[in-house]
Amino acid sequence: MTDLVRGPKVPLPGGPRRWVEDSFRLLADHFGTEVLRRPVVVPDDFVPATYDGTDAAAREVGAKVCEHLNLPVERVHFSFRLEKVTEAAELLGSAMLDGYLDPGHPLSQGAAPGDRAAVRTHSARLGTASFEQVDRIIEAELADDEDNLVPFLVRRLGADEFGAEVVRCLLAASDPGRPSAANSSVQAGPALGRWIDLGVESPGVEPIPGHCAVLLRSDVAADPLKLLATLSHELSHELLSRPAPAWAVGPLEEPLTDLCALFHGFGVVLVNAAVDETTLDDEWVHTSGYLGEHAVAEALALYRFRQHQLLRDGPLLPPWHLALDPEPRVRFAARLEELLGGPPTVLGW
Repeated sequence: MTDLVRGPKVPLPGGPRRWVEDSFRLLADHFGTEVLRRPVVVPDDFVPATYDGTDAAAREVGAKVCEHLNLPVERVHFSFRLEKVTEAAELLGSAMLDGYLDPGHPLSQGAAPGDRAAVRTHSARLGTASFEQVDRIIEAELADDEDNLVPFLVRRLGADEFGAEVVRCLLAASDPGRPSAANSSVQAGPALGRWIDLGVESPGVEPIPGHCAVLLRSDVAADPLKLLATLSHELSHELLSRPAPAWAVGPLEEPLTDLCALFHGFGVVLVNAAVDETTLDDEWVHTSGYLGEHAVAEALALYRFRQHQLLRDGPLLPPWHLALDPEPRVRFAARLEELLGGPPTVLGW
């Protein structure tokens, strides 16, 4: 149970410690070690005491995270309507499938008859949505959409939904033994946030080069810790994207993005947000991130060890370690001792 709750969400080649050490070196080579000179983000100090959980206050925190990461805030667009945008995009993707089956529709141009047959046979989303449904959701959200990005985001994600469903149907047609979405027993929990490169070409969407959007679920703003964890992760996607090194894409992109956020000073945030201790006795334990609490705590120890080598800023055990939750704090300190190779007194405790 502990491994499921506090361990990595995906297998890490060579094990968590080996993978973290190798990936940390890649991040240091890519961003430089001067990043380690930045102050570590302590949630209670970073988020203003006057924070009230409103969208406006959350945007201000988002701008502060951008500043910490040296990202131009004017190129980052925040939205707190991830659920509604996702709902509309899923409906749009489904509605687009109906047009794909019409040989005379622009969406079907270039599609082979066999591809359309695969969609007709393997998709359960045909005839389940209309463009009118999509329009109703967009119109309802536009009044409160500060950047008027909702239509853009829905079209952008709707095109992704459509493409992903076509690909899934083609894979199902080529491999009859592949489990379908309809009979899968594995269901992912709802995402807290999503990063979107607004400069990517997409059908029916005018790209905005150099800009990105960070979408957060509407309830994230109410919890400063959850907000910081989600913002630092999603904005780390932006850090790793321009340009994206070859090692930063693929099946390990998400845990690497967690580590990137930690490398840029958000390790305390990620550790404390990794497990919601208040849900440990519930049917479902709420967790956050991809590396898991244990791996993040030990990665934070490696971060501090490398930081101390660079700064020589007093005791190896830093004052901010007291901001860590009790269990990961113990793991953090134990890993520091292992990295130093000496007894606790050598650490300057």
